[in-house]
Amino acid sequence: MPSPSRGPVWGQVHLSRRTYQAWAATVASLAKTPRSLLKPRSELSDLELTAAVIKEHRSDLVQLWETFTTERADVSRYLMDPKRESLVYLLGFHLSNQARAQGVMQRLAARTSLFTYLSQAQAPIHLIDLGCGTGALSLTAVEELKQLAPEAPLSVELVDKSQPFLEAATHGLKAWLGDEALTTRRQKLDEYFQREAAQGARDGLTWYQLGYVWNEIAHQAKTTQLLLKYLDAGLKKGKRLITLIEPATQDLARAAMELRDELVERGYRVLYPCPHQEACPMLERSRDWCYSEFAWERPPLSKVVDKILKVERHRLGASAYIFASPDLVEAMAALDPVAATRPQAVVVGRPLDPSDRRRQPTFEYLLCTPGGLVKEKPGEGPELLRGQTTEKPAPRKKSIDTAPGKVSTVRSASAESLPFIRPPVVKKVAPLSRPPSDKKKRKPKRGS
Repeated sequence: MPSPSRGPVWGQVHLSRRTYQAWAATVASLAKTPRSLLKPRSELSDLELTAAVIKEHRSDLVQLWETFTTERADVSRYLMDPKRESLVYLLGFHLSNQARAQGVMQRLAARTSLFTYLSQAQAPIHLIDLGCGTGALSLTAVEELKQLAPEAPLSVELVDKSQPFLEAATHGLKAWLGDEALTTRRQKLDEYFQREAAQGARDGLTWYQLGYVWNEIAHQAKTTQLLLKYLDAGLKKGKRLITLIEPATQDLARAAMELRDELVERGYRVLYPCPHQEACPMLERSRDWCYSEFAWERPPLSKVVDKILKVERHRLGASAYIFASPDLVEAMAALDPVAATRPQAVVVGRPLDPSDRRRQPTFEYLLCTPGGLVKEKPGEGPELLRGQTTEKPAPRKKSIDTAPGKVSTVRSASAESLPFIRPPVVKKVAPLSRPPSDKKKRKPKRGS
């Protein structure tokens, strides 16, 4: 769960007016005319109509929220019909998922030269949104790319087993792309992966979008192995990117952390949020989990939805990662060698001081650095959120060791320990057929 707000923070996420209006236009295209309208539908703007649709679906929003936030065996047993479910999901969850994705993009742009490289790319860029839902991740990526390079050749492939979700995602993307640049595939993921394996990995720069999908398939050995083989095939072709976003809850975030380690072992490089390519140190501590936080300036109708749900989503959480193939990392480093070798310390926690008995006790930042986990007292200025970077701590600070009760010192960062320039260790890795280490069955989630 995102931490309660303690004051001002750096880097607030603002969705553009165009994003907000495109969302309302999608709602207006999918929704039936609300019974509570006081004047003809044709006289209302898309935003006015969406406000009425939200009011009419109050109970559905609460029901879907409870489905994603309580222990239910399987979201697929949710009884709402697919068209209604896709509409309610669009109303209650789409904009917050776009805000999470945009927050990741903003931090990625600040830390790496990825978007500089993509804006200069001559070859076509192909996005594949696996289990696309309402298309929040691919929409965010397309917006970023189109703003950087409006004439860049860009295409999107949407894959989902639900036709209503495909229609919602397609409608939003048509505001940016023509019909010829959009492909939809109504398929289960294992069927899609088998089809792609038969055809072979595509050439060219490909960006996989995995939004709230891993938690749905992590316990399905067949689909899991097919996904990893599919990503392996792409890695061999090169010019690959992966966006992975999962819920910020402890069990699902730790499952995403395990997938992060698996992808690094297979040869992918982590661009966000990690400051190194070593195994995740937080996985060794069962009580810890890594996730990102984002401060979100909610648009008006998102505040209305939050009031219905009795939540305040001005602070969002997500287990979020961006991966790249080594050839892309090398190309980025050639554009900006300084950014490629800059040591970073990433905020991964804010443990409270147990000796401080005040109503708002003091806290320290728990930082992930190339030398290990480190605690540092906050300095002046706005609060830092999980996933943000701070100045690299001095080399001799006390460091958190994975063994209880042990204290060690931080190693000085060498060229091999810096985030993007160490060649990956390539070794044979058995397909990840096991479930994550937490044996308790997890409920699938699309996001919240």
